[in-house]
Amino acid sequence: MGEVVVSCEEAMDVVEVVEKESQNEEKRGDNEGSSSMVRWDRLLPRTAIRVLLVEADDSTRQIIGALLRKCNYKVASVADGLKAWEVLKARHHDIDLILTEMELPSISGYALLTLISEHEICKNIPVIMMSAHDSVSMVYKCMLRGAGDFLVKP
Repeated sequence: MGEVVVSCEEAMDVVEVVEKESQNEEKRGDNEGSSSMVRWDRLLPRTAIRVLLVEADDSTRQIIGALLRKCNYKVASVADGLKAWEVLKARHHDIDLILTEMELPSISGYALLTLISEHEICKNIPVIMMSAHDSVSMVYKCMLRGAGDFLVKP
């Protein structure tokens, strides 16, 4: 059908392992008749997206955290904006995405978004805002400040 050219020796080792696994599956009858099928999902790295969840309400934080974990995200949860900012400053390299509520104790979600967007290192971490209020002006304000998205909670 076509030729796959891989220049990295390490990748070739992985392809060889996948081919051997495919041959073993064929011998066991697991491969449903496709002898030249390459399983690309086995070649891709399996790294989970690390989410910092900022939610003041304990039950909502538990529910959202459980839903994210069920989808294979790694979740770190905090209850207020100030704690979230401290975690970000200390472990910004361990966070891929921030999911934050607008109404938080100590500093608001909007203030947290402002701190993140003005910080040289953290400004590249996407922030998704959440609120039970769907005011167009609030959504617009957050998007202008740099939020990646705005979720309205039911």
